[in-house]
Amino acid sequence: MVRKYVIVLLGLFGSIPLFAQNLNITVEELDGAMRITKSTGRAKELVIPQSINDLPVTSIGPGAFANRGLETITIPDTVTEIGDLAFADNRLTSLVLGDNVTAVGRGAFAGNRLTELVLGRGLSSVGRGAFLRNHITNLTITDNITVIEDYAFFSNNIQSLSIPGTVTVIGAGAFSGNRISRLEINQGVTDIGPGAFYNNQISVVTIPGSITTLGERAFDIRTTGTSGTVEYRDTNGNLLLSSSKNFDAYYSISGKRAGTYTLTREGWKYGE
Repeated sequence: MVRKYVIVLLGLFGSIPLFAQNLNITVEELDGAMRITKSTGRAKELVIPQSINDLPVTSIGPGAFANRGLETITIPDTVTEIGDLAFADNRLTSLVLGDNVTAVGRGAFAGNRLTELVLGRGLSSVGRGAFLRNHITNLTITDNITVIEDYAFFSNNIQSLSIPGTVTVIGAGAFSGNRISRLEINQGVTDIGPGAFYNNQISVVTIPGSITTLGERAFDIRTTGTSGTVEYRDTNGNLLLSSSKNFDAYYSISGKRAGTYTLTREGWKYGE
């Protein structure tokens, strides 16, 4: 049975925490727990209560707090699910994602101002576009994550990155439009989608032997600061490719070997 409530959070004082200012929320009761379904008004700070009417708050519904002017939020340990676009288009600069959160939906934190992010250990996948268009510089991907969906971290400021071996799939454009210069992909990753790391500043990339699918232009650079052209030839000296930046071609021609590839002035080189 589903029951709906409207709760006005107007800065209650005394022994009751200050949840928000001038923000109304609507919740629904389902199977002995509360789900926040929507909000109205605007606020800078939000502390989501652990319980409402003595029932735990376990879910934030799709778009529930989108575009509310929020700068800081605190999500209690009772919350396990964050829906699509739940906190999109706010002004969040920091986020603590608790270990009990198991699902982060499509675009859940897109269009904010996050600079650092540590993903909780209860999370197994990062939804499509979940953190796109932020300012993330430092990202920690915990070793329980298995899937990073398309465009999950598109258009941020990530500078170096290590993908743990628990991750098996990195979606299309997942980390495109960042500033990554050094990239380490650990053994266990099998699928890297098209343009997954497109338009970064990658000069060193470590690829594991577990890769079975490498999407087109996965590591290509839109504009580069290196010059010169390298010619790739077969064992008979026949020209195969003349390019200094196309990693896909070099990776294929070099036998798709596991190891470290470095972009030099003359082009990609293996084992340097």
